[in-house]
Amino acid sequence: MKPSGWNIATYFTLVFIAGLAVGLLAGRYVIHPDRHAGQPPRKSADSFRKMMVEDMTKRLNLDAQQVAGLNQIYDDVHKEFRDFHDRHKDEMKAIYDRQHARISAMLRPDQRLIYDKIEAERLEKMKAAEQRDSQKDASKK
Repeated sequence: MKPSGWNIATYFTLVFIAGLAVGLLAGRYVIHPDRHAGQPPRKSADSFRKMMVEDMTKRLNLDAQQVAGLNQIYDDVHKEFRDFHDRHKDEMKAIYDRQHARISAMLRPDQRLIYDKIEAERLEKMKAAEQRDSQKDASKK
């Protein structure tokens, strides 16, 4: 059965709306996160974890042994997430590369130069963060 014109228009509209939502979120949280200066600064993972442990210790009235157990659980889960991320790094890179190629293909040559610069800056930030994380993990061992 051949799809009707309304079905096709509906599908295109849904795809457009989804793309718009992804673009807005990427602009807000990935490309220009510093534009939201009115919001409180993001906490580092370590300070967030410390705050969580302190809050749970106080609210649940945990003893020292329970706090140590809680910290061990957080250490184990952090390692599981890191291992999961490492196992799927190649798949994530392939998805990113396809995204980059599609965006690059739709840009004019002058825009492509700027986009490539933006992406290089983003990759540098990611590498620096990854190095900081691996140094933190190494210092914990």
